[in-house]
Amino acid sequence: MTENSTSLPGEMPENDEAMAEAAVPTDVAGGPEVVNESTSEPSGEPAVEEPAKRKRRFPWKVLGVVAGVALLVALVLPVFSMLQPGYYKRYPSLHARMENWQVSTHAKVPCSGCHVNPGAGGFVSFAGRSIPAFYSQLIYGPKSNNLFASPSRQACQKCHTTYRQVSPNGDLLIPHRAHVQVLKLDCPVCHKDLVHSVNEQGFNRPEMETCLETCHDGKKATNQCVKCHTQKQVPESHLQKNWLAVHPEMVNKIDCSKCHAWTPKFCDDCHSKKPKSHVGNWKKNHAAAAKARGEKGCLVCHGGEKFCKKCHD
Repeated sequence: MTENSTSLPGEMPENDEAMAEAAVPTDVAGGPEVVNESTSEPSGEPAVEEPAKRKRRFPWKVLGVVAGVALLVALVLPVFSMLQPGYYKRYPSLHARMENWQVSTHAKVPCSGCHVNPGAGGFVSFAGRSIPAFYSQLIYGPKSNNLFASPSRQACQKCHTTYRQVSPNGDLLIPHRAHVQVLKLDCPVCHKDLVHSVNEQGFNRPEMETCLETCHDGKKATNQCVKCHTQKQVPESHLQKNWLAVHPEMVNKIDCSKCHAWTPKFCDDCHSKKPKSHVGNWKKNHAAAAKARGEKGCLVCHGGEKFCKKCHD
């Protein structure tokens, strides 16, 4: 075979020129195809572009979650704080009241036990009052208008489910059912000195003066001793027919305050009104009554002889 002879199919060209031509790729038109060195792809086809970067969106979802958490804290923090006894240390006026609570029979009862009414509605109501009160205290300082109100009878009845009828010593009748169910009185009306304070005698029990001044004045409710006290009957001396005439002489002989100290204005019930005898033609007839009873009885009310001398000078 000569140099110019054509190579058979499947055989490699023998000379270098033929080998070089065989190594160069050709395009469809037959010409040499240029290779893109950067992509190692034929220049006849368009290069594939990288996908464009997406635009960053504002993180609204993250912002919404953060705002929701902040709002939840702003609502929960006041309610939680106002149920903690330590919260009230910032109120100087409450130091003594908190100390009384710590030694009272309610020392183990949490704030929510008395100051939150039972049920979901009671808690929602408490929360609605706590939130503005908490922030009011932060802005304007600890004042009385951002404190708890007195417990309602519904809150007391969460624990006190029975109605006591008589005091432990058996002397005092206590118709709790009539006061709570019929009259709808809140417990602190009578038991104002129970947890956070004591009465003038240093006790937590109600004072009779409170009962007399609040309700049992003889008009709004009875003021008869025997209606409440089983062992305080009217003394026999008070049942004598002449007791009204002689009782001024007994002031220095018996201790009137034993029964009447609770009603400092007890004497005024009679002595601030004209006696039944001082009606009609009393100005003309009083001389005969004074001679019969003695002037001493008149002077008890009329303040001595000077009163008589205004007319009898």
